Amino acid sequence: MNRRTRGITTLASLLIASSLSGSATPAGGQSISVFKDLAYTVTRTPDQTMDVYWAAADRPTVLFIHGGSLQQSGERRSSEVYRDVCKPFVSANISCATMDYRLAPAHQWPAMPNDVASAVARLRDLITQRSGDPKRLFLFGHSSGCHLAAIIGTNPVYLKTVGLSPSDLAGIIPMGCTLDRDDAAIRGLTPALIRASFNDAQDVATSGTPENYLAANPAGFLGAHVPPVLVVVARNERFTPSILEQGARFVRRLLEMQKVADLVIVPGRHMSSIGDIGKPGDPTFKAVRAFIENPMSAKQ
Repeated sequence: MNRRTRGITTLASLLIASSLSGSATPAGGQSISVFKDLAYTVTRTPDQTMDVYWAAADRPTVLFIHGGSLQQSGERRSSEVYRDVCKPFVSANISCATMDYRLAPAHQWPAMPNDVASAVARLRDLITQRSGDPKRLFLFGHSSGCHLAAIIGTNPVYLKTVGLSPSDLAGIIPMGCTLDRDDAAIRGLTPALIRASFNDAQDVATSGTPENYLAANPAGFLGAHVPPVLVVVARNERFTPSILEQGARFVRRLLEMQKVADLVIVPGRHMSSIGDIGKPGDPTFKAVRAFIENPMSAKQ
């Protein structure tokens, strides 16, 4: 039995063990299937679950990754700002999943990206089981979830653990994070160069080592393997921290590599720009939906 066959068999058992809430009918009128607390790992800890809202087999799917600084004290998918993030996608007939994942200080990097990779693999299996196209799966992350979406789409090591690569994704949508922490990529930082100063309590609790810290820097892993990218920046967080500057540099480097990438600035602040995504005419949803419907629209 090969790795992919094992994955499908495992998912089938997880589906039985998880809660299938049945069907629902959103405002758009179409019927959807709802999977609540679907485990995406065999260990099935409370943090390693996701909710899936299945809309249609012939449409794209988006996996949303919440923020919260990668800390147990931060947000979850059930937090007020994130709990309704799938609603506008489902109303647009786009299947949507929203996941939790292991957090610091109980767990250190790379537990977080490894969990996202596992969720991607399980969601792809579910899409296949429901006659959808797993190649139309997008990652959309906000804040520290932005960081996770970006690193999964750039550093191949994480998806490799589940037999996949970044090129298996239809696209990534990192929203509201710096994409080259400490300007590490352009400064050529190495573990040896930062080891003496690697003493920030939260960085140590989250990353553990300078090696892990730099392995989590999306700008350090750009290349031909990166899928289409849409960087989303809220207007009121453009400059501090340097989200716009680093995002623009991230996109420019991808364009220089002849990759599909773009950046859009949306109204609002760090949290309101994602919290308002379900409101009628919301610019964030409009930009994200346009990219999901046609990722080549980001081609310059």
